[in-house]
Amino acid sequence: MAKKSIDWSPENWPSLIYRLFTSFKVATIVFVLLTLITLLGTLYQVEHGLHAAKEQYFYSWIIVEKVGTIPLLIPGGMLLMWILFINMTLGALVKVRKRWKGVGLLVSHSGMLMLLAGAFITHKASSDGYMALYPGMKSNRVESYRDWQLEIMPLDDEGTAEKAWILPSDELQSIRSDEQRKYETEDLPFGIVINGFSQNATPIPVSAPMAAKAQGKEIDGFKLSQQQASKNAEQNLPGCYIELRPESGDPIETILWAGSFRFDPREKPMPFTFEVGGQKYGALLAKRTWVVPFEVQLDEFIFERHPGISTARNYESRITRFEESQPEKPVEIKMNEPMRYAGYTFFQESFGPQGSEPGDEMFSQFAVANNPADQWPLWSLVVTSAGLLLHFVIMLVSYIVRSFSSKPKAATAS
Repeated sequence: MAKKSIDWSPENWPSLIYRLFTSFKVATIVFVLLTLITLLGTLYQVEHGLHAAKEQYFYSWIIVEKVGTIPLLIPGGMLLMWILFINMTLGALVKVRKRWKGVGLLVSHSGMLMLLAGAFITHKASSDGYMALYPGMKSNRVESYRDWQLEIMPLDDEGTAEKAWILPSDELQSIRSDEQRKYETEDLPFGIVINGFSQNATPIPVSAPMAAKAQGKEIDGFKLSQQQASKNAEQNLPGCYIELRPESGDPIETILWAGSFRFDPREKPMPFTFEVGGQKYGALLAKRTWVVPFEVQLDEFIFERHPGISTARNYESRITRFEESQPEKPVEIKMNEPMRYAGYTFFQESFGPQGSEPGDEMFSQFAVANNPADQWPLWSLVVTSAGLLLHFVIMLVSYIVRSFSSKPKAATAS
């Protein structure tokens, strides 16, 4: 029998696309490629860390891998998951013949689609950061682990600021170390020029032997030495060369470095200060922050060490949650018992400062997550399991019915 030819005319394209995306072969290829990029991402994580591996392999549309000197294009995790979502939606829910025996499989496939949708919502809509407090401190502000932004603010006579011009982290961190970008704003009487941004760097004096290898301009006896990015992205300390150009007068140059202040919840970062037109300004690299709709006060931090060593055996926090028009709420946050409230989850993450001795006052650090799809994996598992259980029951009942109906009837005596 001659093989039926495919009609490639434009009016038949919608039908061909539909057949492609509902194909079982496409689903099989997607699963094979997902296995491949999971392997590549796991190997990449060993040297570059989890955050870099997710950005490179699982959040990307296209991955460029080099085989020798030849670039090889591989579909990224985001593209593959979208293809799988469309394939399961059309092939498992739309195209499949509807019958009562297939209800369980429809339910289980809906659970799998819910899991994929939850992963996408988590990637696009969730946020994570941390809040660190000493006993007695109260805050509603969360800091990002990895996102640094440029802040330039007018200062009053006491050196405080009420507002700031902000260059967002996405824009700042997209600048290469050998790139120059200029910015103008009506909020400031000077232009801003960034002459290279390094994701991880440290200022070194020009007298140091390593300064000869450092690229960039010497400013006040220092150069910015670019360092290899840390496996843990939150440990990177970025730096940049910045030039401030007033309408009249000489430009002002400096090096801004994220590690210019020691991390401590009580310490406020000291900006680089300068004056333009009789007005004082401050400029610094600061972590992106946002607020939660309630305040958290640390009442007591409980820290227990293993006998004879400094390793933590247990640590937990007793807090009070404050919210407008709501009574104060005492809460305990433990290592495996987070606080979930108003869409936010506070985990007991860490403590400090480093090198604390028994009897020293310590701060408690909470990991703060806001994920609209936080419980979706759990509910998708429940839906999928219920669908599979329903399918098993239907098949079992069908088998029992067929078994009884197929038995020969006993002969009756005449």
